[in-house]
Amino acid sequence: MQIRMLDPADDRAVTGAIALKEAVRAADAPEYPRPVEQSLRAALLHPRPGLDVAHWTAIEDGGTIGYLSVSLFTDDNPHLAAAELMVHPDHRRRGHGAALLRRCIDFAAANGRTAIVLRTPTRWSDGPPRPEAGAKFLEDNGFAVSFVNVRSRLHLSALEPEAEQRLWARSVAASGPDYELRTWTGPAPDDLFASLCRLDAKRRTEIPMGDMQLEAEAVDLGRAREKEDVLAAVHQVPVKAAAVHRTTGRVAAFTDLRAFEDPDTAHAFQDLTIVDPAHRGHRLGLLVKLANLRQTRRRFPQIKEIWAENADVNERMIAINTALGFRTVDAVSVYQRKLQH
Repeated sequence: MQIRMLDPADDRAVTGAIALKEAVRAADAPEYPRPVEQSLRAALLHPRPGLDVAHWTAIEDGGTIGYLSVSLFTDDNPHLAAAELMVHPDHRRRGHGAALLRRCIDFAAANGRTAIVLRTPTRWSDGPPRPEAGAKFLEDNGFAVSFVNVRSRLHLSALEPEAEQRLWARSVAASGPDYELRTWTGPAPDDLFASLCRLDAKRRTEIPMGDMQLEAEAVDLGRAREKEDVLAAVHQVPVKAAAVHRTTGRVAAFTDLRAFEDPDTAHAFQDLTIVDPAHRGHRLGLLVKLANLRQTRRRFPQIKEIWAENADVNERMIAINTALGFRTVDAVSVYQRKLQH
């Protein structure tokens, strides 16, 4: 087995990596959506601003049997490396995962990182079974759980129109006349952009992340526009709704879905939903999510389901999702290992 740096311009190598990702998904979490090839290929060429990303594949007998990516934060959190590691189901328990992990640790340490984060799917409650080997592998190699996210799925037809209208009326009444609702797709409107960035920067301090030590993201308007450009480059479309405080003109809450340009892709991913702490208690989270669901149905009729991921202790957001018709499928356990200097 050879571990090779993956060249994003090498079509054959990228095809092998994508096929591997699909094989792992089908074996470990078959309910989860298939990788969107158009977006994955572009993402290898266009990493998110603020990240330095390296990719490797494990090759045996000419086939791709393993994959590793390591993302180094460059603007903040210089101690952290976030990694993705997977081995083909037919080639597990042969030391390939251990070899890829050694490459990951060596790379992170050589770049001055003192912590590595990896994720693995795990079973949730009475949901579908998930392999236990991933969690055991990480624990045997010095990783410990930092936090657990639950993954849930919404079939857009699940919420009956009458029930949706009741939720809408309730959220509109609770928000009162103090907020204006705005929806859009693509780049954020100029008049809301700075306010959106300030609220978005709170994601690392407002969203539960267990014992992970993360610095808040600095508000950088130029970098935020670069992130929008990268989303377009990887063929994803942000679908957003915001509640704007009329008195101050600032965004008090917003939610963000990620749709795909590929017309055959029938799913989207829920990204951030956040309410400014100063504006909580007005059902703004429910209001913006309902508005965004309606916008998604209208603008992207091909989308049939939305996947969300929330910290298992984030009871408020899970309750909103449940009211909207999301149902928990499984979990993702987020593991961390501290590296010695």
